[in-house]
Parts: sequence; C-alpha cells; structure tokens
Amino acid sequence: MQRALLLAATLLVASAFALPEAVAQDAGATQNPSKEQISKLRRDISILQDKLVDERARLLRTMKVNGQLLDPLEVMREAVYLAGGKLVEAKVANFFILEELKNQVESGQRKAEEFLVTEDEVMAELAPMQAEFASKNPGINFWEVVRTQYGLSKETFMEQRKESILFDRVFFPGSPKDWPVITKEAIKAQTQSDQGPKFLEQLEKATEGVDENGNPKKLPEFWVNMMRQFVQKGLRSWSDVRYASHGLPAETVLRVNDFEWSTQDAFDFIKKGLFVRDLERAMQEVAVRAALKQELIAKGVFISDEEFTTRYDTYREPYDSTPFTVEVIATRFKGYPCLEAFRARWRLISSFSDLIKEDMTDENLQAHANRRAAFFADGQSDVSVIPFQGRDQITGAWVPGGMEAAKLRCEALFAKLEKGEMTFDEALDKHTEFFANDEKRGLMGMLPLNQLRQQLRENEFTQLLDGFAVADYMFFEAEIGKTIGPIAGPEAWLICRVNGRTPPRRNINVKVERERELVTEDYITTRFLEWANEVIAKAKFE
Repeated sequence: MQRALLLAATLLVASAFALPEAVAQDAGATQNPSKEQISKLRRDISILQDKLVDERARLLRTMKVNGQLLDPLEVMREAVYLAGGKLVEAKVANFFILEELKNQVESGQRKAEEFLVTEDEVMAELAPMQAEFASKNPGINFWEVVRTQYGLSKETFMEQRKESILFDRVFFPGSPKDWPVITKEAIKAQTQSDQGPKFLEQLEKATEGVDENGNPKKLPEFWVNMMRQFVQKGLRSWSDVRYASHGLPAETVLRVNDFEWSTQDAFDFIKKGLFVRDLERAMQEVAVRAALKQELIAKGVFISDEEFTTRYDTYREPYDSTPFTVEVIATRFKGYPCLEAFRARWRLISSFSDLIKEDMTDENLQAHANRRAAFFADGQSDVSVIPFQGRDQITGAWVPGGMEAAKLRCEALFAKLEKGEMTFDEALDKHTEFFANDEKRGLMGMLPLNQLRQQLRENEFTQLLDGFAVADYMFFEAEIGKTIGPIAGPEAWLICRVNGRTPPRRNINVKVERERELVTEDYITTRFLEWANEVIAKAKFE
C-alpha cells in the first residue's frame, strides 16, 4: 500500500487541490454537530469529490512511464474498465436490449410506445427498497450509499434501474407463452438437450389462471432471475462482444455486434459516480501495467494478440461449462473490477511465465509447495486487527485525505502501545473504527489465507498495486504475539497481532497432477509479483 501511495503522489502532484474553506470550517466547527451540519458537510464533500475527479481526469492525457507518453485514449479506456467495469457490462445488456427492441418493432410484433419507461415507474419500483433502507439506516442518505456501493450517481443508478425494467419488458413480456423466440431459444440452450421444451411448458403451466387476488399468476422472482441469467448467457454466446484485448481501436471501449461505445462517451458516463480514490487506483494500475509491458517487450516475451487469444481460450475453456467461470473467479474471488482488467493482467503474467519456464522444475515447485504448504493444505492463522479507516464508517464512501488521516491516527495509537500506556487488547477493546456490518470487530479468529485476505480487503488485484500483502505476511511470517504496525492495507491503516497458527493438514506432492497445477499457478504468480516489484522500483512515472 505504501508503494501505491507513493506512486499516486508522483502521478498526481500536478493536480493539487485544496479543501474548500467551508468544508474545513464545518468539519471543525463543533465536536457534536447537528444532523443538518453533518448532511451539509457530506454534500460539500460530495461536491469536492466531483471536482477532484475532474482534476485527476486531466492527468489521463499526460501520463508518462519511463519517458514514454501513454496514448491518452488508451489510458482513458483502461480507466473505464478499471473504475467502471460493472457499467461496461451493463452496457452490453443495453445493446442486447436495443437490438431485440429494434427487431420486435420493425417486424411489427410490438409497438415502440410499449417500451417507454417513465421516471415514475422507476421510482415506484425503488420505493420498497428505499423504505426498507430508511428503516434500517435512519439518518443515512440512500443516494450516498448507492454511490459508495455501486459507483453510481443518482442519475446513473436511475438509468440502470430503467434498463432493468426495459430488459424484462423486451425479453419477458407477460406470461412465458408470450415471450419472444429469442428468449425461449436462450432458455432451451441452457437446459439439457431435449429438456428445454418441457421446461418451457412447465413455466407456461405455472402461470396459467389467476392468483388468490384475481391477478394473473406470475413466476416466483427466483425463477425470473434464473431466466434472466439464461437469456444473458445465451445472448453473449450468440453475439460478437469485443473489448480492448480483442484488438479494438483506442477510441472504442466496447463493441457488441453492430453497436459501439466510444471511449470518451464511456468515460463521461462512468465518472459521474466515481470517488477520486477509485480513479487514482485505476491510474496506478494503468501506469504499473505500462511499465511491466515495456519490460516484457524489452525481454522479447510479450505475447502477440494471436498467442494471447490462443492461450487465454485454452485457460478459460475448463471453467466455461461450470458455475465458476473465469469471470466469476476473477471478479468475486481475485478482486478484479471486471473481466477485461483480469484479461489484461493475465496477459502480462502469461508473458512473464515464458521468462521463468526453465525454472519450473520438480525441485523448485516442490520447494515452493513446502514453503507455502499452509496455504495449499488448509493451514490457518488467528489474527487480531485494529483498523483505521480511510472510508466513512457510515456510508462506506472514500473520504478526501482519508488514508492520510487514518495513518496519523494509527501512528498515534501505536506510539502509545510502544510506550506501554495500554496493551494491544485494551486498545482493541476501546476501538470504534468498525463498519456496522463488521461482526468480527478486529477479532478474525482462525482463518485460511484467502479468507484472511478478504477480511483485510486484499486480493490478487490489489497486491500488485500495493507491492505487499498484509495477509500473506501475517499468515506466513509475522512473529506470534508481537504487535505489528503501523501497516497500510488497501482501505485502512492497521495494527495487527498474530495469536496463533495451525500447521498444514497434509503434505503437497507436485507429482500429483492436480496439486502440480495449483502449485505451478501460485509459483508463477508469486514470481511475477516479486519481479514486478523490482521493475516498478526502477520505473519512472510522470
């Protein structure tokens, strides 16, 4: 994390932005501010965030790595994938909607006015969600949390909800017997061979007649959600969906069949809900990737577009027919903001593997397996953590200067611990910087490595940017019983202590094919991260 902070400072030094006087005064006006003062302060901070994002965005046009000016459009496009990956995927669905809507209207099946979705309809759909949120979170602004959780402004969130309503209106109008052919074909394609037609018949029978209130029967929401996934998967498999890694020109973020989303339009769209921290992290990833790519090109091992496609298709194929597709693994377990971000990083790792292919001997792999046996064979560590958050504890939003302020609070407490003014356990017991849904409150208990990473908000994606993994250090190396800190995580400064460890439950043998695959993948990733640290340490970022 410390490297990420230094890199960010290097990249952003040209865009220093002062905290508005009104915000600074309000923040220190009283130790017991009223709800109105808090609301005003949060509005001011939101405005500041927007201004900071605009300031940072200007730097996308002037980024240099080792003296080479990066293509501004390529930098902007990568920022879209990294900071707005979910919105890019939503745009894919939008293009599917437009294509089918056009077909239905032009064929005379439906009238264009049937597809109009009003703001009142969107608000009516949102009303139960907002009411439930208000009852569970009194005094917290719903739209602030939307921005934090989804990276969407109110305007963009409303637009996304409208798209969801329109998706159902296009692909699921009325009862199943009235659904368009493309919906039925997609559902058949996702069921076993001859079971598709029978499954559709069952859906039609389930909606025959009326319910107890005399209304037409509807499918349970669980089933509707499943059908939506079937249709999305079918449409993707039948469509030509292309991203940057498929060779699109820099001015295009996405192409779906005959539809395109330009880089400039995409960036203008996603930046509405960004926090400046999100954009900074995206810029760091772009800069780091550029430095690593330059080094791989210099070594003559950066794989071509054709070779990348071949290798990646081979890699993803075993996962495609399972619920755990590469996209699921990359975004839910490895922390990548979107599949395209994973594909770009995977290309670097795959290229790097050619540099060390001579090192991947039985002896080296077995030595790696032995060193990290606790990871491979279900070892666990018991860690306690005192966090100092860079985010607002109520809304989860990034606070301007939040990590810098968290570091100061962390250093102040650590100094007290060093002087013996209190013990680690006393400090943890009094500590209050926990989110409302954090049930552990610093007491992690015995956890395997991946779960410890999740608790500390770390993952494969963050480790390259930070140059260090707190979870790995605590899991493998930190002295048991010793207080460790101050140490920076992706979203907080930390004071930690390892309370105990359990050994691996079995021996790992790399001559067993499945175990060799796991060890080899981890060996390559570990070596890649070590090599990346060396390259980045020598690189010049402007």
